[in-house]
Amino acid sequence: NTYFEAMYLLAVLGLASVSAGSSYFLLQEESVKKEVNVLLEGLLTALTGTAAEKSALPSGPPDTQRDACVLAVFTFVIFLANWGVRLVLVEPSAKMVLGLRREALVKFAQSVLEAIIYGSFTAIGIAIVPSQTWSWPSENWWKGFSSGEHLIMRSDLRCYYLLYGARYFQAAVTVLLEPKRKDFLEMMAHHLVTIGVVYVSYLWGWNRIGVVVMILLDPADVPLHLAKLCKYTGEKTKQALWQFFADRLFELFALLFFVTRLIMFGYVCWSAHLESRKYFTHTPAATTCVLLLYTLMVLQVYWFCLIIKVAVKLLRGQGVEDPRSDDEDEGAEPNVKKTK
Repeated sequence: NTYFEAMYLLAVLGLASVSAGSSYFLLQEESVKKEVNVLLEGLLTALTGTAAEKSALPSGPPDTQRDACVLAVFTFVIFLANWGVRLVLVEPSAKMVLGLRREALVKFAQSVLEAIIYGSFTAIGIAIVPSQTWSWPSENWWKGFSSGEHLIMRSDLRCYYLLYGARYFQAAVTVLLEPKRKDFLEMMAHHLVTIGVVYVSYLWGWNRIGVVVMILLDPADVPLHLAKLCKYTGEKTKQALWQFFADRLFELFALLFFVTRLIMFGYVCWSAHLESRKYFTHTPAATTCVLLLYTLMVLQVYWFCLIIKVAVKLLRGQGVEDPRSDDEDEGAEPNVKKTK
């Protein structure tokens, strides 16, 4: 209703104003401003530079106070970019082109931004992680850990790490602003556990395994959100071709989910739990990281069980009806199912 839409917009604008003001204030600190510039230059080099230029990037250990400020700046900027693009470009365009209204419009815009964010972070991760000298085999994730060398990170890797953490901080806030989903608790748990993994692994030298986890968790969600966009478009335009595209994209999503989030991520959990013990004795921080990884694994298994239900319907000739995140109250909106 109109009241809900007005309060929703006011909440977003209020948080956006706080984000803009806080970012400006933090960037007045010279050390924070300098570090942001170093990190962004490292990111740009990782995306466009040669192998020699990447290897020449500056490296250093975490600085808790400085990095917390940089994380806050990145969080505010991603929040502003997310909602700015959504409210200024995506929602008006979807309303004009497809005639979407209210919750259908919110869900469509959400999927557009999710596809952009997951796609962007997938591209960044692919550009940065494989270029690290320790990326493979997995024993390199742990060799030299006891000497403290794992705390030293190249600027592009630090940038990726802090951007990833910032993205999930803003995502935890964004979930609270959007229509409530059926899997709201699971989604919030996923965001908070991911933030915990980023925090503990960054400060305690588990950053190598941390970025491997990051690069595995993103790719599958790109075809997922593209499938949702095709489904929403098909339901509005009544053109069956869109449902065909949605079904094929969902199949790609299910395959990528199985390979990256169950098989490959399962290997990461094994390596963190068992392979790492060959190179150092686990501390409470290490045990915390392992427990957080297994918590993420439980969530992946839970979601994959729901994906299987959708796959069975697809094999029976029914269109994709993903049950993982449908709203608690669809009201008068079309029965569009939502997924993480």
